[in-house]
Amino acid sequence: MLRSFFTLPAFLLGLLLAVPAGPSLAANIGQDETAAVIFTYHRVGEDQFPSNNIRREQFEAHIRELKDHNYNVMALPAVVAALRSGEKLPPRTVVLTFDGGHRSVADYAGPLLLKNNMPFTVFVSTGYAQAATTDYMSWGDIKKLARNNLVTVGIHPVNYQRLYSETPQEILRQVNSARAAFRDNLGTDPLYFAYPFGEYSKAYRDIIAGQNFSAAFGEQSGVAYYGADLFTLPRFSMTEEFGDIDRFLMTAHALPLPVKEISPEDPYLQNAQPSIGFTVDSALKASLKHLACFISGEGKSEIQVAGDTRVEIRLDKPLAAARTRINCTMPGPSEPGEDKTWRWFGMMLISPHPEEWAEDDDSRPQDAVVLSDETRG
Repeated sequence: MLRSFFTLPAFLLGLLLAVPAGPSLAANIGQDETAAVIFTYHRVGEDQFPSNNIRREQFEAHIRELKDHNYNVMALPAVVAALRSGEKLPPRTVVLTFDGGHRSVADYAGPLLLKNNMPFTVFVSTGYAQAATTDYMSWGDIKKLARNNLVTVGIHPVNYQRLYSETPQEILRQVNSARAAFRDNLGTDPLYFAYPFGEYSKAYRDIIAGQNFSAAFGEQSGVAYYGADLFTLPRFSMTEEFGDIDRFLMTAHALPLPVKEISPEDPYLQNAQPSIGFTVDSALKASLKHLACFISGEGKSEIQVAGDTRVEIRLDKPLAAARTRINCTMPGPSEPGEDKTWRWFGMMLISPHPEEWAEDDDSRPQDAVVLSDETRG
């Protein structure tokens, strides 16, 4: 059933992807059959932390949407296994995750999901769990959740902090400390890792890939699919500012935009004006004329298509922000009377000279301007 997005704020509504009237000319591709949208939340109902919190009424609206409109909410291990093997996933497959190990997940969000028989994953920093503060889940809270077969527990480093610029020795120290604490308290090894703040360097990613994890997760926007890098899987962040039901619908209906040969290869930049580009799957060649890319804080970007499928994004000036998101979308297949879909690929680039970071700014998506304004529905 087609649902309107016209309750969106004006700045979002003006950037909505337009899908032509009648059957969409956008192509179906094989990756659509192996795709999953992964969401990440942080605090739930902790309204004193608006930058990484989602209000209870927003979260409850997401749960109602998932219950009432034929989504397939799956446990993370099953989805990762399918992403590894190429097994087909049902349409509208969704995964729910929580970063940071905040107590509001144990006290409110987790029980609500269990009441609705929905699986979810919590990523915890073992240092916070050991400290047993009033703000974060204790090991007792985590053990209680882990006893339920709908709950998967993964880890961050021992401390929830940025490690992309640290030495390999420090990264390994923090990961191994977290893994040892996890094993001591839960009796097994963690299989899933989430980068704090969604930020990683190529070296950081390579270390994690060599540490017997099954998958690792960032916070760049996009859709996971068979063939994507299992150690930099994308997730859509849900926060108070960007967690209304309309944004949830837009992201829940997203499809993969498969790319390869991504540049820069390392998201931890060596200079502030990098060459940015990627090669799109050849099956989407005809749809490239509808591709639109946006840079957080700057709006729509100029793009050039080299050859048949190579996309280059031109920067007029150096990137000034500590963290820059680049999001690219194109129309996806849809039928009259059905929800509109679009393909989505995102990058998160980290400045080599970051500004001072806000202490609680661990989930702000900054991907509001990701949708084409070439035509409007």
